Amino acid sequence: MVTKVKKVIPPKFDHSGEPIFLNENTIMMRKQKILTLMKEANISSLVVYADKEHGSNFEYLTGFIPRFEEGLHIINQDGHSTLVLGNENYNKVKFSRVESKGVHCPLLSLPNQPMGDFLPISHYLKQADIDTTKKVGLVGWKLLSYNYNDFHKSFDLPAFIVDGLAEVVGEDKLVNATQLYIHPNRGARTTNNANEIAHYEFGASLASDALLLGLDNLKEGAIEREIGDMLNRDGQYPSVVTISAFGERFVKANLYPTNRTLKKGDKVSLTVGYKGGLSSRSGYAVNNFNELEEVDQGYFNEVVLPYFEAYNWWLSNITIGQKGGEFYEQFSAIYPPDKFGWHLCPGHLTADEEWLSSAFYKGSDAVVQSGNIHQIDFIPVQSGHNGVSAESTIVLADERLINEIQSEYPDLWERIQTRRKYMKEMLNIELQPHVLPLTSTVGYYRPFFLNGDMALVLE
Repeated sequence: MVTKVKKVIPPKFDHSGEPIFLNENTIMMRKQKILTLMKEANISSLVVYADKEHGSNFEYLTGFIPRFEEGLHIINQDGHSTLVLGNENYNKVKFSRVESKGVHCPLLSLPNQPMGDFLPISHYLKQADIDTTKKVGLVGWKLLSYNYNDFHKSFDLPAFIVDGLAEVVGEDKLVNATQLYIHPNRGARTTNNANEIAHYEFGASLASDALLLGLDNLKEGAIEREIGDMLNRDGQYPSVVTISAFGERFVKANLYPTNRTLKKGDKVSLTVGYKGGLSSRSGYAVNNFNELEEVDQGYFNEVVLPYFEAYNWWLSNITIGQKGGEFYEQFSAIYPPDKFGWHLCPGHLTADEEWLSSAFYKGSDAVVQSGNIHQIDFIPVQSGHNGVSAESTIVLADERLINEIQSEYPDLWERIQTRRKYMKEMLNIELQPHVLPLTSTVGYYRPFFLNGDMALVLE
């Protein structure tokens, strides 16, 4: 197949507008996943750290994050749960999705609030009923080893918390156990049931609709802030810094939309993400091929076309049961990193946070699984050219999971089928049966950002 630019009817806005909450069966399933992994790892208690930016492991069982404070979720192998929270989140204990005891720890609060006479954190940890009969696992937010079985002693929690835990439970008991939550092969959070997929599709499709609205309103004279306002939607908390940028980025180190107006020939970058998925597009504010050549000669043939072909290879070749390392090597062969300048993982898992973890790295033995929600995310960096992006979100589902979605969430299944039909009929992209698009814009890329009628298609 070859890639062509053709007149195409754009995808439809299809966000449901109806948040899907995690049900009690899902919360109990999540808890059992964690307890099972604890038992297998000979861990009697987990201490899960959270702050606003790194709260998703904490949120997995509690249902909330400690917002602008820090927090700890302590769960024992017998299921007993304790939340250690600061001044302005302690009142959330009663709302936790798993029944929990509460410990009020002022040290986890904002500066200069009442701090309980600055009693050491060990004073509060002693109230938390930590089970020290076996190892005590600390859960941060990143993996400091690829090896699932490497329960090492390097921690990404604040030192004052680690020191306090060492005092209370004994330093020799402490191990890093973040992999129980996010390791791409065995982490509890890396696979999703139908309820979780419906929950996350709300955010993924919202991001997609917002991006599509932003694209539709790109015209000469458009203002970054106005487009940015279209990306930030429905009062939802973004999973990344929203990007609405025209021309050269990071002027005076600024990350946010300004009053800069769009001029023909400008570089354009739009990105927005919510729980469940991120959508992004990068390119140029031009109307046709000739205008594109004037601002970045060779960009279309050297950057855009290879990217789109690699994107479609990705969709056509991701397979349940394959090893992530094998996928990485195959992708590297058809889209060499040395030539196209990408150096991160060619895709990754997503959930409450935009980047959960990834199976796709050199030597990875993590297996691609049914229930994985993936971001199609690889970023070329080619000398002398602007970047390109059509990042979007899919979920992998075997027959059993597909049947669950069809039965439990027929409206979601109808949206998925409509998206598949659009991709096949308009873009000539035929997805494998196990690849389910969670947005209407998967595979949709406008090479000329001022011309909403044209898109890349396969022939």
